[in-house]
Amino acid sequence: MQPGVEPTTLPWHDTYLYWDNAVSTNTVGLGQAYQSRDPVYEITFGLRPRYYFIDDPVKSISVRADLGIATERTNSDTTTQRGEWSATDFELYGAFSYKLRESSDDLTELSLRLPRLTLPTSTISYDSGKLLGLGVRVGLREDVALEGRDAKFFPNLELVAKLEYGYQFTRADTPTNSGLERIRLDTDGRSTVSDQLSGATFARQSAVFGGAALLHVYRDVLWSSSLEVRPAWKYPVDHDVQVCGVILTGCSQASGISDPQTRSVLTLFTTEFLVSLSNTLGLSLGYSNLTAQLGPDGRRRSVFYSPDARFYATLSVGLDHLYANFSHRGQQTASAAHIR
Repeated sequence: MQPGVEPTTLPWHDTYLYWDNAVSTNTVGLGQAYQSRDPVYEITFGLRPRYYFIDDPVKSISVRADLGIATERTNSDTTTQRGEWSATDFELYGAFSYKLRESSDDLTELSLRLPRLTLPTSTISYDSGKLLGLGVRVGLREDVALEGRDAKFFPNLELVAKLEYGYQFTRADTPTNSGLERIRLDTDGRSTVSDQLSGATFARQSAVFGGAALLHVYRDVLWSSSLEVRPAWKYPVDHDVQVCGVILTGCSQASGISDPQTRSVLTLFTTEFLVSLSNTLGLSLGYSNLTAQLGPDGRRRSVFYSPDARFYATLSVGLDHLYANFSHRGQQTASAAHIR
């Protein structure tokens, strides 16, 4: 919800369209240089609908979604063709919130997202064999008054903590593409057609540990910063297999690491300013760094900066307020015509 904007009474209030523009820091000449230039500029158009079944001052129950399409406008390595369009991974989830306590100075609210369904509608997810993501999120929000909720500057501060768990259903343990027909040798030394894309396995289970601080700088200006750690546990690799046909001395047990690392970690740092231009329009300007904890060179990356860091600008349109404005104008026009 935009800062300083009261929601409408419509059951689908806080539903909005958004137009996001994101560029990598290297694209605008900031950060470490690559061996070869690889600029990234992505545009995303999306819709985040909500529908409330129960919405009172104490609790709310709603269903929500995040639906989008994206295009990469530069000649980067994130897409096959320049300017290629693709849907994002659609998210559908139920939302429940309940105020545990409330006073004139603070408020504590519990939130639950269950179930969280992630559909493999993006080109990358669908082509690699993902089927469905299923998850749950638990959050706790503490809203503390600073200068007072009616003050123009620094009226309040929100502190948020969240915990997520997700399970990924896939077609196989490793990424596969039915359109790929690559000839490989099997363990018996015979040529066979394989659709396997990578030797690394999918992340079967994942979690998110995160926290955020949202400072209401002014009635219509919100500054938020968040930090997340996202560990994931991959499918184990089975080394209990005999290799026979390609060894002259007979069969041999496949070798491998006795205790292979099947866990990976992503980190996310985001800071942004959200400004309410009107009851209908909102503008976000921010910086985000979502990256692997370990880089390709094996070194630990900074949470605050990596070659994957991006700047972004997002324009949002509140559909409930837009509808309310048009309805009000329509009523005024009808009343004026009736008077005539």
